[in-house]
This record gives sequence, C-alpha cells and structure tokens, in this order.
Amino acid sequence: MTLTLKNALILGIRSVFKNIKFIFLLWGINALAAFLLSMPIYYLLIDNLNYSLMSDELALGFDFTWYIQFRNIYESSIGEIPFMIYSMFGVYILVQIFFVGGLISIFNLPEKNHMVDFFFGGVKYWFRFTRVVLISLVFFMMAFIFHDYLGLFIEWAFSETENQMADFIIRLARYILLVFFIGLVTLVSDYTKVHMAVQDTTKIFQSIYQTLSFIKINFNKIFTVFLIIALIGAGGAILYNLLEVFIPRTPYYFLLLSFILQQMLIIFRLFIKMYFCSTEVLLYKDLSADVVEVKAKEEKIGVG
Repeated sequence: MTLTLKNALILGIRSVFKNIKFIFLLWGINALAAFLLSMPIYYLLIDNLNYSLMSDELALGFDFTWYIQFRNIYESSIGEIPFMIYSMFGVYILVQIFFVGGLISIFNLPEKNHMVDFFFGGVKYWFRFTRVVLISLVFFMMAFIFHDYLGLFIEWAFSETENQMADFIIRLARYILLVFFIGLVTLVSDYTKVHMAVQDTTKIFQSIYQTLSFIKINFNKIFTVFLIIALIGAGGAILYNLLEVFIPRTPYYFLLLSFILQQMLIIFRLFIKMYFCSTEVLLYKDLSADVVEVKAKEEKIGVG
C-alpha cells in the first residue's frame, strides 16, 4: 500500500520520537565542537578583561574603541583562529556525514536502533556518502557561479532602464531559482544516500542515475514532503528570531534564558534533520517496493 503524504509525515515523526536519544547524541557533539571553538577566544577575553572595569561596561553595550585595541593586542593569536574554524568546519562536515549514515541505517532497519547499530551504520556508509557529498559540492558551486553571472547579466540588462519593478521581480526570481536548485541538489543527494544504504550498493554514479529516475517518477510526493518539513524548520527559526528580540540583555541572568532558547533551536534543527532522514527512507522503501500481484485460483468442489 502506497503511503499518502499524511501517513508519511506521521510515520516519519513517530520514527523520530522513537529514536529521540540520537538527537541528544548529535546535540552533545555539536556542543563539544562549539566549546572547542570558543575556548581560544574565551581565554583571550579573560586575559584582557579579568581585572578590568571595561568588562562591566561591555555587559551594557559594545565598545568599538576597546574592540580595536583588543584586535591590535592579540593580532597574532586572532589571526590563527580562522584556520581553526576552517579545520573544525571540515571535521564537522565529515562527522555529520558519519551521523547521516547512522541515522539512515537505523531508520532503514527499525528493529536495529541501538547505539551500536547507529555507529556501525556510520562506519559502513561513511566513505560512500562522502563521495556523494563531494559530487554535491560541485553542483552547489555551479549553482552559485550561475547565480553570480545571472546577477551580472541582470545588472547589465537593466543598466539603461528605469523599470524598477521589472528589475525587482527578475532579481527575486533569480534568488528563488537559486533556492530551488539548492533544494533539488540536496534532494538528489539525500535520496542517493538512502538508495545506496537500502540497496547496499557502492556504485555511486549508477545510484545517482537511478535516484534521478526515482525522483522524476515520484517528484510531486517527494518534493511536497521535503517542502513541508523545510517550511516547518523555517517556521521554527522565524519563531526563535521573534522571541529572541524580546529577551533583554540585562540583567545577566537573561543571558541564560537566551542561551537556553538558542540550545532549543539547535535541538529543533537536529529534530528536523532526523525528520528529513526518516521520511526519505519511508518514502523510498514504499515507492520503490515491488508490486506483488495476487491471482485468485478457482477450484471446483464437488459434492459426492
């Protein structure tokens, strides 16, 4: 029986709640990465402000003069921080690929949803998924390059006209096209990973081709579910920004409230990430399943 949109969304969210423990695992790793990145800046600030009255003033508002002095004093140390961020970002991407492998593994085999199964799936699929991500990055780069050249073309085309409304509409369409292309590449990348995990194959280009064929046949249902979950995620981010505006910066304990709200947003984003994985596995397994035809056989029963 083919899943309806409603059933796919309901079963997907049930599957996420059934494996809620992995959200806190992902949150813990994210918190650890953030802690490691913030420690160098933290020690520089402690060294500069620990015995300074400026710390009380900075709690009430930003001082640009102090910032310039801080940059000049710790210029060499601050210059190394971007390299740390880039390195950590690269490691973070590789770890996220590992986690996606684990998530798809437990959603593919719901009866095997222990921590051991999660890490086994991450190890098993990590190299396959890394190749998919690298190919996806090429298409993302192409999308942004095309976006830039399209912007230059629009600027040239409207350089001698005063039709601002047409210029605005075309530029808006340019950004919508970019978002659509990013979503499409993400969709193909996600379902290629699901295909490789469910079919247990290592043939990446054949998997991409079969995934494109699969998405083409079932585009309406797949894209609608993807869009609904993306809108839920965007709605959560908008709600966070609205609430964050109303949180005062002083006294100090309001910073704790802001921190808690921020962590709730991170957990919500991880929930959305798992929601994507669960629905993609459900839809792929349901829509790619073989149809079994049952033929009734007539038997003549005689009465003796």
